[in-house]
Amino acid sequence: MKLPHLTLAMIARNEEDFIGRCFLSVKDLANELILVDTGSVDSTKKIALDAGAKIVDFPWCDDFSAARNAGLDIATGRWILVLDADEYLPESSVMAIREIITSDSLPNRAFQLLNKSTTDGGRTGIAGHIVRLFPNDPQIRYEWPVHEQVVTSLQRAGVSIENTSIEIIHTGYSSADVNAAKQTRNLRILEKMTSTSAPAHPMAIFLKGGALLDLGKTEAALSAYIQCTEMTHPNDSIHKSALVRWATCLSDLKRFDQIPAIQTQSPSSDWHPELLLVRGQAEIALDNTRSGLEFLHSVLESPSRPLIPAYDPIRLKIRAVMAIAALLEKTNPAKGVKLLRLASQSLQTGREITLTDVLEIHES
Repeated sequence: MKLPHLTLAMIARNEEDFIGRCFLSVKDLANELILVDTGSVDSTKKIALDAGAKIVDFPWCDDFSAARNAGLDIATGRWILVLDADEYLPESSVMAIREIITSDSLPNRAFQLLNKSTTDGGRTGIAGHIVRLFPNDPQIRYEWPVHEQVVTSLQRAGVSIENTSIEIIHTGYSSADVNAAKQTRNLRILEKMTSTSAPAHPMAIFLKGGALLDLGKTEAALSAYIQCTEMTHPNDSIHKSALVRWATCLSDLKRFDQIPAIQTQSPSSDWHPELLLVRGQAEIALDNTRSGLEFLHSVLESPSRPLIPAYDPIRLKIRAVMAIAALLEKTNPAKGVKLLRLASQSLQTGREITLTDVLEIHES
Protein backbone atom coordinates (compact mmCIF):
# COMPACT_ATOMS: atom_id res chain seq x y z
CA MET A 1 0.00 0.00 0.00
CA LYS A 2 1.40 3.37 -1.01
CA LEU A 3 1.68 5.73 1.93
CA PRO A 4 0.17 9.21 1.51
CA HIS A 5 2.55 12.05 0.79
CA LEU A 6 1.20 14.35 3.49
CA THR A 7 -0.73 14.07 6.73
CA LEU A 8 -2.55 17.07 8.17
CA ALA A 9 -2.35 16.78 11.97
CA MET A 10 -4.30 19.07 14.26
CA ILE A 11 -5.67 19.31 17.77
CA ALA A 12 -8.96 21.04 18.53
CA ARG A 13 -11.85 21.46 20.92
CA ASN A 14 -15.16 23.13 20.08
CA GLU A 15 -14.03 24.60 16.78
CA GLU A 16 -17.15 24.00 14.70
CA ASP A 17 -17.08 27.58 13.38
CA PHE A 18 -13.64 27.20 11.78
CA ILE A 19 -12.54 23.61 11.32
CA GLY A 20 -14.47 23.05 8.10
CA ARG A 21 -12.67 25.99 6.49
CA CYS A 22 -9.32 24.51 7.51
CA PHE A 23 -10.11 21.10 6.02
CA LEU A 24 -11.44 22.71 2.85
CA SER A 25 -8.21 24.64 2.35
CA VAL A 26 -6.13 21.43 2.24
CA LYS A 27 -8.56 19.15 0.39
CA ASP A 28 -6.29 19.06 -2.68
CA LEU A 29 -3.11 18.73 -0.64
CA ALA A 30 -3.46 16.38 2.34
CA ASN A 31 -3.94 12.66 1.77
CA GLU A 32 -4.63 11.98 5.43
CA LEU A 33 -6.46 14.09 8.02
CA ILE A 34 -5.97 13.51 11.76
CA LEU A 35 -7.88 15.36 14.45
CA VAL A 36 -6.88 14.98 18.08
CA ASP A 37 -9.99 16.14 19.89
CA THR A 38 -9.50 17.32 23.47
CA GLY A 39 -13.13 17.31 24.56
CA SER A 40 -15.44 18.92 22.02
CA VAL A 41 -19.12 19.10 22.88
CA ASP A 42 -20.18 20.82 19.65
CA SER A 43 -20.13 19.43 16.09
CA THR A 44 -16.35 19.63 15.65
CA LYS A 45 -15.87 15.86 15.48
CA LYS A 46 -18.79 15.36 13.10
CA ILE A 47 -17.40 17.96 10.70
CA ALA A 48 -14.02 16.22 10.88
CA LEU A 49 -15.55 12.80 10.24
CA ASP A 50 -17.51 14.14 7.29
CA ALA A 51 -14.22 15.46 5.87
CA GLY A 52 -12.70 11.98 6.18
CA ALA A 53 -10.53 12.62 9.22
CA LYS A 54 -9.33 10.06 11.72
CA ILE A 55 -10.35 11.04 15.26
CA VAL A 56 -8.20 10.58 18.36
CA ASP A 57 -10.03 11.33 21.62
CA PHE A 58 -7.48 12.83 24.00
CA PRO A 59 -8.41 13.85 27.56
CA TRP A 60 -7.03 17.37 28.10
CA CYS A 61 -4.12 17.50 30.57
CA ASP A 62 -2.79 21.06 30.13
CA ASP A 63 -0.15 19.78 27.70
CA PHE A 64 -0.34 20.80 24.05
CA SER A 65 2.72 18.75 23.12
CA ALA A 66 1.21 15.56 24.49
CA ALA A 67 -1.93 16.17 22.44
CA ARG A 68 -0.03 16.95 19.24
CA ASN A 69 2.21 13.91 19.66
CA ALA A 70 -0.85 11.67 19.97
CA GLY A 71 -1.69 12.67 16.41
CA LEU A 72 1.87 12.22 15.14
CA ASP A 73 1.94 8.71 16.62
CA ILE A 74 -0.67 7.48 14.13
CA ALA A 75 0.30 9.58 11.10
CA THR A 76 1.29 7.59 8.01
CA GLY A 77 2.23 10.37 5.58
CA ARG A 78 5.78 10.96 4.43
CA TRP A 79 5.28 14.60 5.43
CA ILE A 80 3.48 16.19 8.39
CA LEU A 81 1.63 19.49 8.04
CA VAL A 82 0.42 20.97 11.32
CA LEU A 83 -2.45 23.44 11.35
CA ASP A 84 -4.88 24.60 14.01
CA ALA A 85 -8.61 24.57 13.38
CA ASP A 86 -8.72 28.39 13.23
CA GLU A 87 -6.07 28.48 10.50
CA TYR A 88 -6.21 27.86 6.79
CA LEU A 89 -3.97 27.86 3.73
CA PRO A 90 -4.49 30.27 0.84
CA GLU A 91 -4.23 28.65 -2.59
CA SER A 92 -0.73 30.02 -3.19
CA SER A 93 0.47 28.23 -0.05
CA VAL A 94 -1.16 24.97 -1.13
CA MET A 95 0.73 25.15 -4.42
CA ALA A 96 4.04 25.93 -2.71
CA ILE A 97 3.69 23.06 -0.22
CA ARG A 98 2.68 20.66 -2.99
CA GLU A 99 5.87 21.54 -4.82
CA ILE A 100 7.92 20.72 -1.73
CA ILE A 101 6.33 17.39 -0.90
CA THR A 102 6.36 16.08 -4.47
CA SER A 103 10.03 16.84 -5.03
CA ASP A 104 12.33 13.83 -4.83
CA SER A 105 15.45 16.01 -4.87
CA LEU A 106 14.94 17.65 -1.48
CA PRO A 107 17.17 16.43 1.35
CA ASN A 108 15.72 15.63 4.76
CA ARG A 109 14.59 19.01 6.06
CA ALA A 110 11.79 20.86 7.83
CA PHE A 111 10.19 24.14 6.81
CA GLN A 112 9.21 27.25 8.70
CA LEU A 113 5.99 28.73 7.38
CA LEU A 114 4.83 32.29 7.93
CA ASN A 115 1.96 32.26 10.42
CA LYS A 116 -0.09 35.43 9.99
CA SER A 117 -2.59 36.34 12.70
CA THR A 118 -5.09 38.60 10.99
CA THR A 119 -8.58 40.01 11.18
CA ASP A 120 -8.87 41.02 7.52
CA GLY A 121 -8.00 37.92 5.53
CA GLY A 122 -4.26 38.52 5.58
CA ARG A 123 -4.08 42.12 4.33
CA THR A 124 -2.55 43.10 7.66
CA GLY A 125 -1.50 41.01 10.61
CA ILE A 126 1.20 39.85 12.98
CA ALA A 127 3.52 37.42 11.20
CA GLY A 128 6.07 35.02 12.59
CA HIS A 129 8.01 32.01 11.36
CA ILE A 130 7.04 28.65 12.84
CA VAL A 131 7.93 25.09 11.87
CA ARG A 132 4.74 23.48 10.52
CA LEU A 133 5.99 21.18 7.74
CA PHE A 134 8.42 18.39 8.55
CA PRO A 135 9.22 14.75 7.78
CA ASN A 136 7.27 12.01 9.53
CA ASP A 137 9.87 10.56 11.85
CA PRO A 138 9.37 9.03 15.32
CA GLN A 139 12.32 11.08 16.57
CA ILE A 140 10.46 14.30 15.76
CA ARG A 141 8.01 15.16 18.50
CA TYR A 142 6.67 18.29 20.17
CA GLU A 143 8.06 19.60 23.45
CA TRP A 144 6.84 22.12 26.06
CA PRO A 145 3.29 21.97 27.42
CA VAL A 146 2.36 25.37 25.94
CA HIS A 147 3.78 27.28 22.95
CA GLU A 148 4.83 23.81 21.88
CA GLN A 149 7.48 23.38 19.20
CA VAL A 150 9.46 20.69 17.37
CA VAL A 151 12.68 22.63 16.79
CA THR A 152 14.69 20.93 19.52
CA SER A 153 13.74 17.42 18.42
CA LEU A 154 14.45 18.34 14.79
CA GLN A 155 17.89 19.53 15.80
CA ARG A 156 18.59 16.32 17.74
CA ALA A 157 17.48 14.30 14.72
CA GLY A 158 19.83 16.25 12.45
CA VAL A 159 17.03 17.71 10.33
CA SER A 160 17.83 21.13 8.92
CA ILE A 161 15.21 23.87 9.01
CA GLU A 162 14.53 26.16 6.07
CA ASN A 163 12.64 29.46 6.15
CA THR A 164 9.90 30.04 3.60
CA SER A 165 7.38 32.76 2.79
CA ILE A 166 4.53 30.24 2.65
CA GLU A 167 1.63 31.78 4.57
CA ILE A 168 -0.77 30.28 7.07
CA ILE A 169 -3.72 32.56 7.79
CA HIS A 170 -4.66 32.50 11.47
CA THR A 171 -7.90 34.10 12.69
CA GLY A 172 -8.19 32.72 16.21
CA TYR A 173 -7.22 35.91 18.04
CA SER A 174 -9.68 38.17 16.19
CA SER A 175 -11.92 38.36 19.28
CA ALA A 176 -10.72 40.06 22.45
CA ASP A 177 -12.74 37.63 24.55
CA VAL A 178 -11.28 34.60 22.77
CA ASN A 179 -7.76 36.00 23.14
CA ALA A 180 -8.28 36.64 26.86
CA ALA A 181 -9.54 33.09 27.40
CA LYS A 182 -6.58 31.60 25.56
CA GLN A 183 -4.06 33.75 27.40
CA THR A 184 -5.66 32.91 30.75
CA ARG A 185 -5.23 29.23 29.91
CA ASN A 186 -1.65 29.79 28.74
CA LEU A 187 -0.80 31.74 31.88
CA ARG A 188 -2.07 28.90 34.05
CA ILE A 189 0.24 26.46 32.30
CA LEU A 190 3.19 28.86 32.29
CA GLU A 191 2.74 29.49 36.02
CA LYS A 192 3.20 25.74 36.56
CA MET A 193 6.30 25.73 34.37
CA THR A 194 7.94 28.65 36.20
CA SER A 195 7.01 27.79 39.79
CA THR A 196 9.09 24.63 40.14
CA SER A 197 12.18 24.34 42.33
CA ALA A 198 14.41 24.02 39.27
CA PRO A 199 15.37 27.26 37.51
CA ALA A 200 12.81 28.18 34.86
CA HIS A 201 13.82 28.42 31.22
CA PRO A 202 14.18 32.08 30.13
CA MET A 203 11.77 31.48 27.26
CA ALA A 204 9.10 30.33 29.72
CA ILE A 205 9.56 33.58 31.64
CA PHE A 206 9.34 35.56 28.38
CA LEU A 207 6.15 33.77 27.34
CA LYS A 208 4.68 34.32 30.79
CA GLY A 209 5.34 38.03 30.34
CA GLY A 210 3.46 37.94 27.05
CA ALA A 211 0.40 36.31 28.59
CA LEU A 212 0.41 38.81 31.45
CA LEU A 213 0.77 41.76 29.08
CA ASP A 214 -2.10 40.58 26.88
CA LEU A 215 -4.26 40.22 29.97
CA GLY A 216 -3.53 43.80 31.05
CA LYS A 217 -1.34 42.79 33.99
CA THR A 218 1.40 45.17 32.94
CA GLU A 219 3.32 45.46 36.21
CA ALA A 220 3.61 41.69 36.48
CA ALA A 221 4.59 41.46 32.82
CA LEU A 222 7.29 44.08 33.36
CA SER A 223 8.74 42.04 36.21
CA ALA A 224 8.80 38.93 34.02
CA TYR A 225 10.62 40.68 31.19
CA ILE A 226 13.19 42.17 33.56
CA GLN A 227 13.74 38.72 35.06
CA CYS A 228 14.23 37.30 31.57
CA THR A 229 16.95 39.84 30.76
CA GLU A 230 18.70 39.04 34.03
CA MET A 231 18.80 35.36 33.09
CA THR A 232 20.22 35.83 29.60
CA HIS A 233 23.28 37.21 27.84
CA PRO A 234 22.90 40.56 26.03
CA ASN A 235 23.72 38.88 22.71
CA ASP A 236 21.00 36.26 23.10
CA SER A 237 17.96 36.80 20.90
CA ILE A 238 15.62 36.17 23.84
CA HIS A 239 17.42 38.91 25.81
CA LYS A 240 16.91 41.41 22.97
CA SER A 241 13.27 40.38 22.66
CA ALA A 242 12.69 40.90 26.37
CA LEU A 243 14.18 44.40 26.11
CA VAL A 244 11.58 45.28 23.47
CA ARG A 245 8.70 44.24 25.68
CA TRP A 246 10.31 45.82 28.76
CA ALA A 247 10.13 49.13 26.90
CA THR A 248 6.55 48.45 25.80
CA CYS A 249 5.48 47.84 29.40
CA LEU A 250 7.10 51.08 30.55
CA SER A 251 5.34 52.93 27.74
CA ASP A 252 1.97 51.47 28.74
CA LEU A 253 2.70 52.56 32.32
CA LYS A 254 3.67 56.09 31.12
CA ARG A 255 7.17 55.75 32.60
CA PHE A 256 8.75 57.37 29.57
CA ASP A 257 11.82 58.61 31.45
CA GLN A 258 12.95 55.01 32.09
CA ILE A 259 12.78 53.88 28.46
CA PRO A 260 16.01 55.47 27.07
CA ALA A 261 18.10 53.57 29.63
CA ILE A 262 16.93 50.19 28.33
CA GLN A 263 18.92 50.49 25.11
CA THR A 264 21.63 53.14 25.31
CA GLN A 265 23.33 52.37 22.00
CA SER A 266 22.52 54.34 18.87
CA PRO A 267 19.72 52.81 16.79
CA SER A 268 20.86 50.43 14.08
CA SER A 269 19.31 48.12 11.52
CA ASP A 270 19.02 45.29 14.04
CA TRP A 271 16.75 47.25 16.40
CA HIS A 272 13.28 45.77 16.60
CA PRO A 273 10.76 48.19 14.98
CA GLU A 274 8.58 48.04 18.08
CA LEU A 275 11.49 49.28 20.19
CA LEU A 276 12.13 52.10 17.70
CA LEU A 277 8.48 53.14 17.92
CA VAL A 278 8.30 53.05 21.71
CA ARG A 279 11.58 54.94 22.01
CA GLY A 280 10.36 57.58 19.57
CA GLN A 281 7.11 58.05 21.48
CA ALA A 282 9.07 58.29 24.74
CA GLU A 283 11.46 60.92 23.39
CA ILE A 284 8.51 63.04 22.24
CA ALA A 285 6.83 62.67 25.63
CA LEU A 286 10.09 63.88 27.20
CA ASP A 287 10.08 66.94 24.88
CA ASN A 288 12.96 65.61 22.81
CA THR A 289 10.98 66.09 19.62
CA ARG A 290 13.84 65.99 17.13
CA SER A 291 15.20 62.76 18.57
CA GLY A 292 11.70 61.31 18.69
CA LEU A 293 11.11 62.06 15.01
CA GLU A 294 14.39 60.37 14.10
CA PHE A 295 13.24 57.19 15.83
CA LEU A 296 9.84 57.35 14.17
CA HIS A 297 11.47 57.83 10.78
CA SER A 298 13.59 54.76 11.52
CA VAL A 299 10.38 52.78 12.06
CA LEU A 300 9.23 53.76 8.58
CA GLU A 301 12.59 52.71 7.11
CA SER A 302 12.65 49.33 8.86
CA PRO A 303 12.24 46.30 6.57
CA SER A 304 9.41 43.90 7.25
CA ARG A 305 10.75 40.62 8.59
CA PRO A 306 9.61 37.91 11.00
CA LEU A 307 11.01 38.75 14.44
CA ILE A 308 10.42 37.92 18.08
CA PRO A 309 8.31 39.46 19.44
CA ALA A 310 6.11 39.15 16.36
CA TYR A 311 4.59 42.37 15.09
CA ASP A 312 2.36 43.76 12.36
CA PRO A 313 4.59 46.01 10.18
CA ILE A 314 1.66 47.82 8.59
CA ARG A 315 -0.04 48.72 11.86
CA LEU A 316 3.28 49.56 13.54
CA LYS A 317 4.12 52.05 10.81
CA ILE A 318 0.61 53.47 11.01
CA ARG A 319 1.22 54.13 14.70
CA ALA A 320 4.45 55.93 13.83
CA VAL A 321 2.66 58.11 11.28
CA MET A 322 -0.11 58.91 13.74
CA ALA A 323 2.50 60.00 16.29
CA ILE A 324 4.01 62.33 13.69
CA ALA A 325 0.55 63.64 12.80
CA ALA A 326 -0.10 64.41 16.47
CA LEU A 327 3.00 66.64 16.50
CA LEU A 328 1.58 68.62 13.57
CA GLU A 329 -1.82 69.09 15.18
CA LYS A 330 -0.99 72.62 16.35
CA THR A 331 1.77 73.70 13.97
CA ASN A 332 0.38 72.44 10.65
CA PRO A 333 -2.98 70.70 11.05
CA ALA A 334 -3.52 70.39 7.27
CA LYS A 335 -0.44 68.22 6.91
CA GLY A 336 -1.44 66.31 10.01
CA VAL A 337 -4.77 65.47 8.36
CA LYS A 338 -2.94 64.28 5.22
CA LEU A 339 -0.84 61.95 7.35
CA LEU A 340 -3.95 60.55 9.01
CA ARG A 341 -5.46 59.92 5.58
CA LEU A 342 -2.25 58.17 4.57
CA ALA A 343 -2.57 55.95 7.65
CA SER A 344 -6.20 55.15 6.81
CA GLN A 345 -5.29 54.22 3.24
CA SER A 346 -2.52 51.93 4.49
CA LEU A 347 -4.97 50.07 6.72
CA GLN A 348 -7.50 49.70 3.91
CA THR A 349 -5.06 48.57 1.23
CA GLY A 350 -2.45 46.69 3.25
CA ARG A 351 0.33 48.78 1.73
CA GLU A 352 3.14 49.71 4.11
CA ILE A 353 3.84 53.41 4.57
CA THR A 354 7.37 54.46 3.66
CA LEU A 355 9.46 57.35 4.88
CA THR A 356 9.26 58.79 1.35
CA ASP A 357 5.46 58.92 1.65
CA VAL A 358 5.72 60.95 4.83
CA LEU A 359 8.47 63.27 3.60
CA GLU A 360 6.44 64.08 0.47
CA ILE A 361 3.63 65.34 2.68
CA HIS A 362 6.07 67.30 4.83
CA GLU A 363 7.54 68.98 1.76
CA SER A 364 4.24 69.66 0.00
